[in-house]
Amino acid sequence: MRYIKIRAKNYNDAMMKLKMDYGDDAIPISHKMVKEGGLFNSAFFAKDVVELTAAVQDRKSTRKTAPEKKRIDFTVDDRTSARDSSSQSPGSSKTRSAQNQGSAFSSINKTIDDLNDNLQGFKATLLDPRNHGIDTEAEQAVAIALPPARAEEAGPAVIEPAKRFEKEFEEIKTVLNRLVTEQHKSADRGQCADIGEEKLIKPFIDILRCNDFDSEESITIINEVKNTMSKEDQRDRYKIEKSLKDLLKTRVVTTGPFKTGNKKKIIMFMGPTGVGKTTTMAKLGAIYSLREGRSVVFITLDNYRIAATEQLKKYAEIMNIPVHAVNNQKEFKETIARDKAEIIMVDTSGRSHRNEMKISEIKSFAETVEYDFEKVLCVSANTKKRDLNDIFRSFDVMHFSNVIITKVDETSYIGNVIDIADKYNKPISYYTNGQEVPNDIVVADADKIVDMIVCTGNT
Repeated sequence: MRYIKIRAKNYNDAMMKLKMDYGDDAIPISHKMVKEGGLFNSAFFAKDVVELTAAVQDRKSTRKTAPEKKRIDFTVDDRTSARDSSSQSPGSSKTRSAQNQGSAFSSINKTIDDLNDNLQGFKATLLDPRNHGIDTEAEQAVAIALPPARAEEAGPAVIEPAKRFEKEFEEIKTVLNRLVTEQHKSADRGQCADIGEEKLIKPFIDILRCNDFDSEESITIINEVKNTMSKEDQRDRYKIEKSLKDLLKTRVVTTGPFKTGNKKKIIMFMGPTGVGKTTTMAKLGAIYSLREGRSVVFITLDNYRIAATEQLKKYAEIMNIPVHAVNNQKEFKETIARDKAEIIMVDTSGRSHRNEMKISEIKSFAETVEYDFEKVLCVSANTKKRDLNDIFRSFDVMHFSNVIITKVDETSYIGNVIDIADKYNKPISYYTNGQEVPNDIVVADADKIVDMIVCTGNT
């Protein structure tokens, strides 16, 4: 004979388990209430279970699988978490956040499920007449035969503890549900903040796109801006704009006015057809001659277009500036050496950037110059970025020193030119914003240029 102990929710379950595991030969001896389990493996909310002591014969027990106990399902309301998870892709950060929240909710649900079991077991134990001093086998048989309703005859001593426990349990559920609700609200606030930031950032991405930055470049620039800002500042449109301007300003290099001294200065203007080289040269010629009182001479190499030569001669006549038309490199070199002017401005014929031979011809004229020499590429602000890249690459064989942006008044954005100039490490000297001579030309300034890029306003 040996003694065994069996634990169950109540006496009935303990007896049933005893009979199933050890057969009819098992003899129940005594039973008592003990604590088992508890919240987070502590004594807090431990279950009250029945521990049955019995005597059995020394033989191999024939154990049978106990039927699966029926659990009462109570789930904290996490529909918001499920909804958020289903609306996101598996690899997104929002999905991972939803999965983490779901894990937290599952843990809370398990805790409540354990509490539910505690409640049901405690109530069953209190309502079981055999747990109130019924010890003999005869009394136990009678107690087992009693219907559950008869258990209430035990009076308030049995019912009141169960009601108290149930009330406390409901209070705990309320607290846990409130915690879950607060967690949802916090997640929603974070999501709303992200949406708000996206709404503030998107207009600046659109501005960059309008300036002919492609999608990848625009995102890269905006990410650089965000990396320099705090989360709080990213919710302020004006701070975003200032940070973007500061970043773009680092990409804008300017030279200021052309530097002239006591030595003879040669300035050659080159670029594609129709960008306004002749008008730009006339504006600068008027500034040096009429405003600064310097001696200026015009030379034109554009003998292909009669209208261009006549236009330059008309400007020269109005400003009382000499003008020379030359046909070859020797004549060009001799004219420069012979003339005593402080500043000699050279107008070249417009050449397609695809015509490498014609560009090489202009280069052959430039190679004859032995004085202080400034080679300037004129490009129109309304030229497509892809074409600008080809223009810079083709004229780079001239080793031009700086850039003048023309026709700024004909477009709202000039970021296309600024980006290409930055990639070729070419500074900006001036930009023109109209046809009026000599007024519509401005010395390049980084702040003004960035304002034109971001604010879409022409200065």
